[in-house]
Amino acid sequence: MIRRSSIGSELLPALLFAFIPLFLLGGITLFQLLRNVPDAMAARANMVLGFQTVQTAAALDEAVADAERGQRGYLITGRDEYLAPYQRSRERIPQLMAELQREISASSEQPEPRALLTLQSDITTKLNELADTIVAMREHGYDAAKSIVEMDGRRSMEAVQRDLSSITGAAERSLRTRLAGAEAAEQQLTLTFIFGTLIAAASLIAGASMLAGAYRRAASSERLLQATLESVREGVSAFDGGGRLQAWNALFARMIEFPAPLRRGLALSAIAPASPAAGAFSTHIQELDALARRTGQPALVERKSEAGNILEVFYNPTPDGGHVTTMLDVTARRATEEALLQGQKLEALGHMTGGVAHDFNNLLTVIIGGMGLVRRAVGTNAKALERIDMATAAAERGARLTRQLLAFARKQPLKPDIVNLNHLMTEVLPLVRRAVGDAITVEYVTGGGLWNTTVDAAQFQSAVLNLAINGRDAMREGGKIAIEAGNVTLDDAYTAHHADLEAGQYVVFAITDTGRGMDAATAARALDPFFTTKAPGEGTGLGLPQVYGFVKQSGGHLKIYSEVGEGTTVKLYLPRAVAQETVPARRRTPPALTGTEAVLLVDDDEIVRSTIAAMLEDLGYRVLTAANGTEAIAMLDKGAEIDLLFTDVVMPGPISGRKLAERVREMRPSIKVLFTSGYAENAIGHNGRLDPGVELLSKPYDRERLAAKVRRVLDGATCVADEMRSA
Repeated sequence: MIRRSSIGSELLPALLFAFIPLFLLGGITLFQLLRNVPDAMAARANMVLGFQTVQTAAALDEAVADAERGQRGYLITGRDEYLAPYQRSRERIPQLMAELQREISASSEQPEPRALLTLQSDITTKLNELADTIVAMREHGYDAAKSIVEMDGRRSMEAVQRDLSSITGAAERSLRTRLAGAEAAEQQLTLTFIFGTLIAAASLIAGASMLAGAYRRAASSERLLQATLESVREGVSAFDGGGRLQAWNALFARMIEFPAPLRRGLALSAIAPASPAAGAFSTHIQELDALARRTGQPALVERKSEAGNILEVFYNPTPDGGHVTTMLDVTARRATEEALLQGQKLEALGHMTGGVAHDFNNLLTVIIGGMGLVRRAVGTNAKALERIDMATAAAERGARLTRQLLAFARKQPLKPDIVNLNHLMTEVLPLVRRAVGDAITVEYVTGGGLWNTTVDAAQFQSAVLNLAINGRDAMREGGKIAIEAGNVTLDDAYTAHHADLEAGQYVVFAITDTGRGMDAATAARALDPFFTTKAPGEGTGLGLPQVYGFVKQSGGHLKIYSEVGEGTTVKLYLPRAVAQETVPARRRTPPALTGTEAVLLVDDDEIVRSTIAAMLEDLGYRVLTAANGTEAIAMLDKGAEIDLLFTDVVMPGPISGRKLAERVREMRPSIKVLFTSGYAENAIGHNGRLDPGVELLSKPYDRERLAAKVRRVLDGATCVADEMRSA
């Protein structure tokens, strides 16, 4: 009994000594749980809200960018369907703003209230600016819209991005703080677990349970963070103050071409040697860090990668001395902007060309017409005839240059028909073979069931001759020209890289030579006007641009494939026409070139009017002249009898050539109408295409073309061959 009491008395202190620490440990553990678990739950809730805030801000940024992209697409093309992203974004942005406000309000760590108000104001300003440009485009044209974009566009977008960066920065800082707290709590729980295993199995079980819960929470948070990072369209990386990698997404790893899986804690100095792209990234970080330190603001630069892609690198310093850096591939955006710039250049060239073409072609009409009249007057004087031919040839060259410029600028008047290229090629192939010479073999191949297309037949044949002559000039020692025509369907994947091209069915016409080919730099400039690789005096650099302008004006697409030493292929994609081919009536015998009918000639240029009148009188016609539409109407009111109204399209005064023709048809429906102009733009057509039933004789022209056209209009006949000669 004493022994038992003695043992009991010995065990009791031991038990007390054993259990008191256990109870103390249990109490400490319970205290830790009561203190940390609610904090951890609150931290987890705040982390979820933080991630949702980042996601919503990213979605809001994307929505504003989509609205701007839709507006730019509309400014480039002028077509309402490109406004679809803009409309969707306007509907989505208020929902996203409401979500962002709700998420920030629910978080225990809110940014300054002014941040949301500033963001709301800046987004409203941006949307108003986009709406203003669209209204300006519709009501006043591209230049008015462009002035708004240049004045406010970039500034308002930068303001929105700064606001979003401020909000996402606050959310990210909160996330980092919570993650750091979670890591500290995890360490405490781990120590508790280890200490508990040395004292008692109960402590081990409790610590293991708590540790497992902590691990589950940490894993859940990490998965949520990673999912957020993977959802953004930029390559994202976060480095701490020591330059060690803390967070990233898969796109970042691909963009720096890191050869192995990235791991947390990897130093920037260890990433840089991995690949040229990683080395470039490290260099960008150094540049941006220096820039951010100078300005005290996040830094943004644009750089070109080794693969030729254009990257936008954004560097945002963090309070701990680290940084969050994003990389965005803006190659497609820059291509769209380049297409817009090219369209602006083309529009400027078109305005310049149009202004010059009208007066220049009037002068050339006087020269060419006058030389024709002088030729008939000098008789058989060989020296005089030679000089007349030289002056006429020089004037014709000037006229050809003007036509080529108008074609490139898509300002030439087209008269399209539904045709089958196989039928056109039967006419143009003999011309191609004569143009390239016997040293070059010409082959034409086509598959069965070639679709119809809508083109100006004469301009298409002129384009084929231009391409064939370019091929001939690339094969000085002879070679082969292969011409093919076929059907093709362009899908969305192809048209996504060509902003002005729609997916659909096309007739593709390809012409390939076996010449010396072009390097990439030359091919990139091949469509620029006046660019040529030929020796001085051998080419104007307008042949291929003229073909390009004709194809684009016809709603098609041109693509060049070339390699040095491998020849060149030029492909023309022309939209398919599902209607039946329309074959214009053609004379099989040449029409008479003279007549006795009465012609009312209306032109505001006195010299041009006198020259054309003399040419018509020389052809036997009775000619009445008027300087403007008002004079012409007055002559008809006085009872002048005429058979043909021959009027310039562009004239000063209240009555243009088009209005004059309409008045004359109302007064005397039997009078035939023939228009003439050096540059008519859309006065007698739309989108560069002549309206149905309109007859036009483009300036300049000689006596023979004038005679043939006047006679055919009076006789009610048409002839494509004449237009082919004029082209």
